[in-house]
Amino acid sequence: MIMIKKIALALATSAMVLPTFAQYEKYEDNTDFTDDETRWKVAYIGSEPTENPGKMVSGYVTMMQMYYSAQNWEEMYQNWKWLMDNAPIATVSIYARGSVMLGELIKANKDVAQKKAYLDELMNLFDTRLKYLKYLNASIPEGKRGRATVGDVLIAKANYYHIYGYGADGNDYTYQKIYDMYAKGINAINEEGGREVKGLYIQYFFSVSNELYKLANDYYREQYLNDYLSSTEVCEKMLQLAKEEPDPEKAQRIVEEYDRPLAVIEQVFAQSGAANRDQLIALFTPKVEANKQNLDYLRKAMTLLSANGCDDTDVYYKAAEYAYQIEPTYESAIGMAQYSKKEGKQQDMLTYYKKAIELCSTDARRGRISLIIANSLINNKQYTGALVYLDKAIEYNSELAGQANLKKAAVYTALGQYTDALNYCQEAAVSDITVSGSANRLAEKIRTAQSNAQANARAQAAYDAYIAKKKAEEDFWGKK
Repeated sequence: MIMIKKIALALATSAMVLPTFAQYEKYEDNTDFTDDETRWKVAYIGSEPTENPGKMVSGYVTMMQMYYSAQNWEEMYQNWKWLMDNAPIATVSIYARGSVMLGELIKANKDVAQKKAYLDELMNLFDTRLKYLKYLNASIPEGKRGRATVGDVLIAKANYYHIYGYGADGNDYTYQKIYDMYAKGINAINEEGGREVKGLYIQYFFSVSNELYKLANDYYREQYLNDYLSSTEVCEKMLQLAKEEPDPEKAQRIVEEYDRPLAVIEQVFAQSGAANRDQLIALFTPKVEANKQNLDYLRKAMTLLSANGCDDTDVYYKAAEYAYQIEPTYESAIGMAQYSKKEGKQQDMLTYYKKAIELCSTDARRGRISLIIANSLINNKQYTGALVYLDKAIEYNSELAGQANLKKAAVYTALGQYTDALNYCQEAAVSDITVSGSANRLAEKIRTAQSNAQANARAQAAYDAYIAKKKAEEDFWGKK
């Protein structure tokens, strides 16, 4: 089950345990790592003798920073290398700026063997940061940039490998490997708890899932569909949190963090062709039959089929029927309602829709089910009924007004009533910050459609006027 701050992934990963290092253990409880001089003294683990290790370490740090600012990557490498070997907890910039440096060296180098060597060092950089993570975090005050979790480091490693591994890691560079790396990082964030997965991380993960799907449509289709639902659900739930955030500035930051990745994911998915009806039907028909006693699978199949416009297919109806026989749920009741509509049994359809709402335990859930019912009616072009259930959704839960108004805008767009559609877009954006981005994008499409319709109307009017004039002239000359 997807939690509000988590993304569910199929990849199973073992728990990660960070090792302890005896040479630093004695400083753990009584050392102020935020003091540079103290940190650099205890950071030095080199074997060469020195009377002032703090001064030596600070000198290398200063030179590394200077060459970084000058983008002199070759000279920076020498100082960075010494710090990695001798003072790995001196400063987080060893890792933050070192990763940038190694990426630039990989890009600039033409020798494949040397590119591979730099890539190996880049991957080792992230592994070393994981080893010393608690000491590096201890050197950064709470709330300051630079603190990281295991998941943050693993995802950064995946991202750098994604960007720089191609051409440097030979045949070992595969999208499956990158996918697993991102998934491991996201799972680590989930296991650590207490924070959300960043929007860009979700976007990066889905982009790699999309690449896998392009490589083998049939093999990865179900995984890709699950990744799409999981990714969009996380973004949508985080946008929901923005609505509950009392601080407007924090709410806006959450929207900025997740609205754009959500739009990108939806666009990529739309262009992928993964929702092809014939292929989805072919994929799920045998699996639904094979899992007709498996309620969890049947519910998942219904969700995937419904989310991709296939809730009017025989395989969807069959999944709903099997699921309803095992245990009536609101999902299967909705499926039975739609099957009844297909069979022309309007009264049965209404009965099952009412049953779906009854199977919900709270008004909040009833409101959401009303939205689902409305969406189903929209897909079947039953716009009057859809508007009724959109009003019901607001009655059950006023917080759904933004989403309901956005769907009303879609209904009135389909009816060609563009002014009403734009008004509902505006109401949706004002009443719910979480749908403001979607409302603004839809409004732009509506204006384009409205402009095209007006142009077509003007052209038709001009043509009708020409025909009328021509006919009048013919009638006049005919009388002569």
